[in-house]
Amino acid sequence: MSRPSSCSPDGASLSSAPTASAAQSSRGAALVLLGALCFSTSGTAQAFAPEGATPYVIGALRMQVAALALLVWCALRGKLPRLPDWPLRWVLPAALGLVAFQICFFKGVQLAGVAVGTVVAIGFSPLVAALLAWAVLGERPPLLWYPSTALALAGLVCLNLDGGGVAHWQRLALPLAAGAGYACYFVFSKPLGSRFASESIMLVLCGLSGALLLPMLILFPVGWLASATGAATALYLGVVTSALAFSFMTAGLARTPAATAATLALAEPLAAACWGIFLLNETVSTADVCGIGLLVLGVGLLALARPRA
Repeated sequence: MSRPSSCSPDGASLSSAPTASAAQSSRGAALVLLGALCFSTSGTAQAFAPEGATPYVIGALRMQVAALALLVWCALRGKLPRLPDWPLRWVLPAALGLVAFQICFFKGVQLAGVAVGTVVAIGFSPLVAALLAWAVLGERPPLLWYPSTALALAGLVCLNLDGGGVAHWQRLALPLAAGAGYACYFVFSKPLGSRFASESIMLVLCGLSGALLLPMLILFPVGWLASATGAATALYLGVVTSALAFSFMTAGLARTPAATAATLALAEPLAAACWGIFLLNETVSTADVCGIGLLVLGVGLLALARPRA
């Protein structure tokens, strides 16, 4: 006699629950990976911008176009934020972190290259975030933070073995500053997640940072936007590398364990390095490859860590 299958009170088979859970987890992982890949093309998109496009205008447009896209999305979904309810002590530092990232990242990858600049910025960010979360939120860094930081520092040293000197170190200053800015955004926006929808949070932060970056459109030339390539670059940066990237990542995080999501997010610096090397034909030395590998390994080790109380 065959064993009867387990059923729920309404007659549905319970055996389908693990399958549904696995499918949801797979979908979440795919969304996180899509978000990381969208993020990874930011520096490459700047490289294809028309002549006359400055990193500062590109960074400003990225936030402003993203804010417009998110405004339409939130309006359609009925999630427009009520601004008086938002605590400035979290919103303002998070928005300033995004401003710092836009200014430093795009200029940084222009000086250091897409491959090296992106890996340094993204690899440095979680290390700073751990310290900042300890100071601001009282979250102690996990034990694996220490060896991961050592690996990241070793990676930075490797990135400076060729050429050496102050000038060589200076090319990494802006990517490092971009990583610190992104860490500020991440840590200070975290408390907002328990009170507001993720789309609303990104709309407020992109809108405020875009407003703060408006002077860039006055100080630097914007005539290149009149061309088809210029307009397409601005739209791509705002919609794909920001609005869509954040949406994919947020939706994926809701369906994926944090450690898994953090590991999948490593696709961003790895993909950015590939775009720079194989698509933009950037030259990287053996020391650069070792440095990139150590940085990614350090962040990957941190992704496996569990926070301490």
